[in-house]
Amino acid sequence: MRILAAVLLFSLPAAAQMEMPPGTTSAVPQEQAKPPASQATLAKAEDAIANGKYADAVTLLTPLATEAQSNARVFYDLGFAQDTLNHDIEAAAAYAKSISLKSDDAGARISLGLLYARMGETPKAEEQLRAATKIEGAEKDLLARTWRALAEIDLKSNPEMARNDLLSALKYAPETPDDAATAAEIAEAMGDDAAAEQAYAHAFSLSPASVDVALGYARMLTRSKKFSQADQVLTSALAQHPGNHALMAERASEQLLQGKTEAAVPVLESLHADEPGNAAVTMLLARAYSAAGSPEKAEPIYTALLKASPNDVTLMTEAADTLIRLRRSPEAEPLLQKAVSQPDKFPSKAALAQAAGELAFAASSNKDAVTVLKALAIREPLAPSSAPFTFLAASAHDTLHHTKQAAEAYRQFLSQSGGKYPDQEWQAQQRLQVLSRTK
Repeated sequence: MRILAAVLLFSLPAAAQMEMPPGTTSAVPQEQAKPPASQATLAKAEDAIANGKYADAVTLLTPLATEAQSNARVFYDLGFAQDTLNHDIEAAAAYAKSISLKSDDAGARISLGLLYARMGETPKAEEQLRAATKIEGAEKDLLARTWRALAEIDLKSNPEMARNDLLSALKYAPETPDDAATAAEIAEAMGDDAAAEQAYAHAFSLSPASVDVALGYARMLTRSKKFSQADQVLTSALAQHPGNHALMAERASEQLLQGKTEAAVPVLESLHADEPGNAAVTMLLARAYSAAGSPEKAEPIYTALLKASPNDVTLMTEAADTLIRLRRSPEAEPLLQKAVSQPDKFPSKAALAQAAGELAFAASSNKDAVTVLKALAIREPLAPSSAPFTFLAASAHDTLHHTKQAAEAYRQFLSQSGGKYPDQEWQAQQRLQVLSRTK
């Protein structure tokens, strides 16, 4: 009955509410007896947010979020609710309005920065996050969170800056397992394999159950040819995550590098059957077939992959190698020419050198001496000279009647071969005799 009476009282006209018994006064000051409607609605919305009722919060806050609204908290709460509901555009607009009303709100800037990062708006994300780091009096945990977010953003484009970002974060908060993992990724991105291996070892000690850390640690160990240690890491991770496809694929990749194709092929076939759309697994399977001496199985896989990613230089190189193995060099040469014409797309100088070498062999099979020399010119500054490539150079110069260059290359080949290539050595000796009589 009391509740009903209160409801009825507040539903009466204003004049009626003032008609109280003589001598009666309110125990609450008049201005506090009833909070403003907007404040009451805001309180209800925040209660809805606290209880995970984000759609209800949006319904309550939207009428308050007008141009005349000067309370930044209304817009921040609305942005938070929309953000949680994955309404990115609406959330960004609300956060931005909150910041326009209260520019020193580090929480709003961080929320907007993180939202922009998820939306792929990296410059906008970095602008908001760096602005947050300059707000005086910002809470330490907010600053640590901001610098960590910046480290994640800078990781791919500027790993050195990412390292500085992470160091800044650690000034405000102790290291976490995620920090250790990020530090390892940064070291790997900077190309410091020794530091990356050490950092991954530390991260793995803190997070032995993390799949991503185990993958990174195993990858670095494999790169250092510490195959047994890499296998131990993957075995430990698989024991905690049985059947994890990423771990199984990494182990198969490691086995391929060790020449254990018989162990890798059935695992990759099973993974490919489960995930036919996984390009990384499909590519590993093609490599496994090629390494196992079954280029006829690898070729259709590479053809399908190239249709989906026609400008992938790694795919072009590996597909061309398979074609060469199938004695289809005329098809391989244009693929390799297209690949080496985009040197900046190769993951490393070694990969570019390998593609150029493949092109030299394909062009030689096609009796394209000019392309042989062009390919070798690309390879020369990237990889050490070796007898097979020296012989290709000698034969190309010989075909083009570059007498002096051919003779020099044949002599260099003979000094490098050491009896390992008897047929080519005999040919080089015969050609040197002929060339010596050429004036």
